[in-house]
Amino acid sequence: MKNTKELYLVLTKKNFVDILKGVKKEEYRAFSDYYIERLGEVDADGELIGTVVPETIRFQMGYSKIAPQMVVECQDVLIDVDKDVKEGEDLTTENSNFALILGAVIESSNCEKLNV
Repeated sequence: MKNTKELYLVLTKKNFVDILKGVKKEEYRAFSDYYIERLGEVDADGELIGTVVPETIRFQMGYSKIAPQMVVECQDVLIDVDKDVKEGEDLTTENSNFALILGAVIESSNCEKLNV
C-alpha cells in the first residue's frame, strides 16, 4: 500500500457537519475510473491490486470561494463489495464502492456559522 499526501473532496452540508462533529467515521465514493485512478493501486497489467491511502482528506462544503473546509486523518481505504457478489466476479460501480475510514479532524476553517 502506498501513501499520498492529501485527497480533496466536496461534501453536502449534512455529511460535512456529521464528519466535523465526529458522528460520521466513513465516507463512500463510487468505484469508478475517476476514483480508481485516485484511490486504487494497479499493477503493470492494469489490474487492481490494492488501495492508496492518503495521509489526510481535505473536505469542502460546496463550491464557494469561502466554503467551510476541514482536514481529516485518513486511517484506511477499503473496497466495499455488495454481499451478493460472487468470488471472481468483476467489481463495478453497481456492486462496489471505496470506503474511506476517517480519523480525527486535524484542522477546520470557515466553520463558525455551522454551530457545531
